[in-house]
Amino acid sequence: MTKRERCLRAKECHEKGLNCGQSVLLAFTDVTGLTEVQSMAVASGFGGGLRYGGAVNAAAVVLGMVYPSTLENGPAGKKRSTELTQDFQRRFMARFHKLDCRELLAEKELDATDMARELGVTHHCRMLVVSGTELLCDMLDELCK
Repeated sequence: MTKRERCLRAKECHEKGLNCGQSVLLAFTDVTGLTEVQSMAVASGFGGGLRYGGAVNAAAVVLGMVYPSTLENGPAGKKRSTELTQDFQRRFMARFHKLDCRELLAEKELDATDMARELGVTHHCRMLVVSGTELLCDMLDELCK
């Protein structure tokens, strides 16, 4: 799936009424191996003003599925998983200056990513969904190189 296809899928899921986290996680089912139903269930609580926005929580799930912390990989796996999640949070913060959903909702001037602009996204939360999806795509592409 291309970055544009993932971002479009996340946008369409959010337009259908799914929360931010569900929308992002559903754009990565081919990466996580989760079904659509499982993705919706896992991220069903990732909306409604959680401390960290749904896109940030969903990104942590995707990163954890791709680079898991398990009993087998021990402290090194836990360290890598934590570092990857923190790296995504840094990228998100560099763009939006906040992680807290309530603060993001109150922010009037958000700097949409290129893909959010290209897809014509103007809805506040949807812009964060598409932008978060784009940031995660870029990060995963870098990790695969």
